[in-house]
Amino acid sequence: MVEEKVSEKIEEQKKLAEGSGRSLKTGQYIEGGLGMNGSTRPVLSISMLVSNGRRDTIERCMESLVPLRRAVPSELILVDTGCTDGSIEIAASYADKVVKFTWCNDFSAARNAGLCECTGEWFLYLDDDEWFEDVTELIEFFQGQERKHCDALWYLQRNYTDLEGAGYTDTYVGRVVRLTPETRFHGKIHEWLEPVPRMIKKTNAYVHHYGYIYKNEEERQRHLQRNLSLEEEAVRENPDDIRMCCQLVQEYRAAKRYDDARKLCRTTLETTKYPVENSFVQALLLVLPKIDTEQENYQNAVEEFERLEREAVLLHQTKLGLSFEKARALEKLGRKEEMFQACKDYLEEYDTVPKAGAPAELPVMDFAHYCSRFCRQKVVKLGVRGVLKNEDYTPAEYFFEKADWTYEKGTTAEFVPALLQCYIKSGNAALLTKNLPRILEVEDLRIPVSAALFSVYEQYPEKRNLLAADLEPLALRSGNFAFFHLLFTEARGITTQQDVTDYYEKSDRKYDAEVAALLFLNAELFPKVLETLSIELYTEAAGLLLKEMDRAAVEGLWQHLPEGEAYYPEEKKGFWRYTVMATAEKRLVLAAGSVGQATVPEQGLGLREALDDYIAAVKQYSEAFYRPELLTVAGAVVLPANIRFSYAMEQALAAEDNMAVWGEGMKQAAKEYPAMLPVVRGLLAERKRAEAAQKSRKSSTAAPAGNAQRELLALAGQLKGMVQTLFREGKAEEATAILSELATMLPDDEEVKELLKNSCTTGKKE
Repeated sequence: MVEEKVSEKIEEQKKLAEGSGRSLKTGQYIEGGLGMNGSTRPVLSISMLVSNGRRDTIERCMESLVPLRRAVPSELILVDTGCTDGSIEIAASYADKVVKFTWCNDFSAARNAGLCECTGEWFLYLDDDEWFEDVTELIEFFQGQERKHCDALWYLQRNYTDLEGAGYTDTYVGRVVRLTPETRFHGKIHEWLEPVPRMIKKTNAYVHHYGYIYKNEEERQRHLQRNLSLEEEAVRENPDDIRMCCQLVQEYRAAKRYDDARKLCRTTLETTKYPVENSFVQALLLVLPKIDTEQENYQNAVEEFERLEREAVLLHQTKLGLSFEKARALEKLGRKEEMFQACKDYLEEYDTVPKAGAPAELPVMDFAHYCSRFCRQKVVKLGVRGVLKNEDYTPAEYFFEKADWTYEKGTTAEFVPALLQCYIKSGNAALLTKNLPRILEVEDLRIPVSAALFSVYEQYPEKRNLLAADLEPLALRSGNFAFFHLLFTEARGITTQQDVTDYYEKSDRKYDAEVAALLFLNAELFPKVLETLSIELYTEAAGLLLKEMDRAAVEGLWQHLPEGEAYYPEEKKGFWRYTVMATAEKRLVLAAGSVGQATVPEQGLGLREALDDYIAAVKQYSEAFYRPELLTVAGAVVLPANIRFSYAMEQALAAEDNMAVWGEGMKQAAKEYPAMLPVVRGLLAERKRAEAAQKSRKSSTAAPAGNAQRELLALAGQLKGMVQTLFREGKAEEATAILSELATMLPDDEEVKELLKNSCTTGKKE
């Protein structure tokens, strides 16, 4: 049936190409979505297989396509592979057609069932467990003239290695092609499109993909065995299919069947009829030494890399992969000079534009990963790590010049302190003069730069004058540098009001809060800075200061605060009260985090003592800022959450002898201010221990969970309901924060685990 419909599609598209204007046969479908109306041919056809188990990602996937479909004339074709969990109903509301397909263990057959319904000039296919972060570049491509000169568009697939989204790799995928009468999918699994495109446009657009994360090892093995079975069958049927041989080699590696991978790799290379310039042949050449690195045979791997460099014809992608993998192996062997050179080889090859007429690159296995900015940044990081580890600062200037400071805050921010360390250790002023101006062009990096400079200022007092002298010629007008000028004048004993005035004249004022935070405990300068601060900037400053403090530092600040009140003029005494309250809150949360640890008695601060101090601080602050009658209204929504929490908690503590009232009070307090869940959990844990101790004194046998345990479970039930409500309201960040606490309270609760998993797979970058 599928083959017949493919033939129909080819004939129909030929007629379209001749200008007949006829529409293709539609088959079974459900109307809906944002697609084309009338007979005008769409610019883009989008197709996707829909399967069971994707309810947590399918809507996110559909929503990510909405901006693209609004901007570009398009159609969305879904292929229902037998959904029974409601996923297809969710997706169908966005689609133009839904094709019914009986699953037959053949991904190409399923893909072709959707492809044969497509009528667009271009074709895009994706999976139901991935979604675009931003489609702006795709829109620009389809709205512009560039699409007329290309055969394919590549975007990145961000494959996460954990549910938190902290670890991932970026690799290019070729899933957008110009649609021709001959376009169709091949391969039972890891399907691909032919004909192979030659003119390719690369973009930085990417999709989030959590499909390689499994609930447990059993699920991973089940998925692996399914793939292996289909791939081995395909290779037996057609041993000359080099693409499927590559996929099977990769699957053997994933299963750690290294001998099978090595054997198949060598056999394929010896028997293939394809030329060495073929992308799959190139991939297999590189696989052999990579198997050695995966088995930690780094010396063998390096020797094989060097043999390939001497003897093999290597294309652009292969050279990138070889240099990258060789550098990693050399790092393991501690051969720093050769490692630095391999990193440089990669970066120089990355910047090389392939010659006209060179063989087309293909997103083969993990080959396309080597062409990504993500991989390039990893190579720079590898070089910087080698510089610091070996204390060889000669290559530092080269690697920092190659850093892509606009890539991502998370990866570039860690380069900033490394840059300062290299500068201090080497004395090479060029590291600052060449890099800081371009780093500070990136908005997200300005605060990390300030933090790193302050760290250097504190850590190396003997280098302060040198740092000031090297920064001065830059004449940068960022608040960072005006602030450091202020610190340097302090170091020279020139702490005058004029210095503060100069700071504010030179600063762009974006860093006032950060400046205040760093000067909080400076008796000389802080009062001068305080004169210029609003309460909004002041509270931001307090947050910045407290965020980085550990328990000892917070306790030190707490002890210092009473004498610090004298710094504040009468009209700003409320600022001081806010500082006391914010410090008490941080102190309380830290105390709650220590409940249950063996070291608690040695900390000198119990949870109840910290809570009493916090309630007193909140009352002192709220009584200064709010009308007395307002403070008597239970749960008044106009009051900040922390004040409502404090008053609810005070009422609960007053009824400690009445378990029912106490428990309800705890639940109400948690509901008012979910950020204080660790405190509520700590109090429940302390009460549970007290109950257990009391029962153990009365009986030598183990007793069932008491009232505190029941209150804990009741609180958890309420919080689950809050989480679901927050998700429905689109407040994913607040919901995830509560879920994290629930996971600590009830580590074995399956419902909490499922909610947490769903929160991760709905995307991390809100």
